[in-house]
Amino acid sequence: MTGASGDGPRLDSGYGYALSVPGSWFEVDVRPATRAASAAELVNARITDLPELRERRADIVRLIRRQAAAAWDAGAVYCAVMAEPVADGLLPACVTVSFLPGPADADSGAQDRLSPLMSTFRTKAARGEDDPWTEVAAVDLPHAGAAARTYGVEDVEDPDAGPGSGPVRSVRVVTMQTYVPVPDVNRVAVVSCSSPAVEVAPALLDVFDAITGTFRLFPAADLVKGL
Repeated sequence: MTGASGDGPRLDSGYGYALSVPGSWFEVDVRPATRAASAAELVNARITDLPELRERRADIVRLIRRQAAAAWDAGAVYCAVMAEPVADGLLPACVTVSFLPGPADADSGAQDRLSPLMSTFRTKAARGEDDPWTEVAAVDLPHAGAAARTYGVEDVEDPDAGPGSGPVRSVRVVTMQTYVPVPDVNRVAVVSCSSPAVEVAPALLDVFDAITGTFRLFPAADLVKGL
């Protein structure tokens, strides 16, 4: 995959990460103090190369800011956003990277790091043709090795429904979450991809798989040496 790439340290785990996304995606600044201005600058720069995006500028900026805020609130260290113009609006998608504690009973020195992760996930069969579903799988990432994965179509809380807006609303999304054990420490790197465009779920899952396939971990000291 060619396009933009993001990397950075995660010093509490002793490891850094790298991930590549297609060149049409926006790599987003999630920091509250700078993300609003950064989103506008990103879109303005893209419009210079693709003037046909100009009529969608406000919608794209709004989408990027919303996704950046959601990523920050979820504790993500990286966020990239797709905002593909289509006839009736935008086709959105998002990928984030987070670092989470591993399972409480996991041994960071064990040869089998996947079994404790896999045991926490459950498959869910769709009751009807249009119902949510979840699959669980073990995968081997080209640059990060063995990982646990969940993917499917889920109903999640609507991020646009603010506090006090009445009953909790849900939105249906296609998701893929890949859990990569961090070497030598009971931590897990999570590459999370999602989009509300469930009508093209199979194609999006292929894109999510390709993006996640670029993920890698490396000792944080290597990043510092490269500065």
